[in-house]
Amino acid sequence: MADSNNPDRDSQANDERVEALAKALADRLRAMPNRQELTDYAVSILKESNEDAGQSEQAAAMAERAAKNDPFNPIAFAIPLLIIGAVLCATGILAGVGLGVIGIAVLMVLWGLIVAFFSRFRQG
Repeated sequence: MADSNNPDRDSQANDERVEALAKALADRLRAMPNRQELTDYAVSILKESNEDAGQSEQAAAMAERAAKNDPFNPIAFAIPLLIIGAVLCATGILAGVGLGVIGIAVLMVLWGLIVAFFSRFRQG
């Protein structure tokens, strides 16, 4: 087994293993009649595998960031409520309901600011 305390040794062992696998694949492909098509196919599989690995790493990083932060942003939710409240107030008939929705939106903005303020103290 490779020594996990020595990343250079692990990297060198990985490089040697990849080189050996590539040579074995090249030897097999040389013996086949349709080697160009199979070579292209192997390269495309490697590219897809690399892209999939990058996407899974990115998804894991995003999930980790989302777990650290609150997924509910009250300020972002308050913006459409303000617009809805303004439209309701503009109708004239539903002005009372519109003012109520605007009041709820203002409370949500205040709540979002308070949460943001205290989360900075918690992180810092």
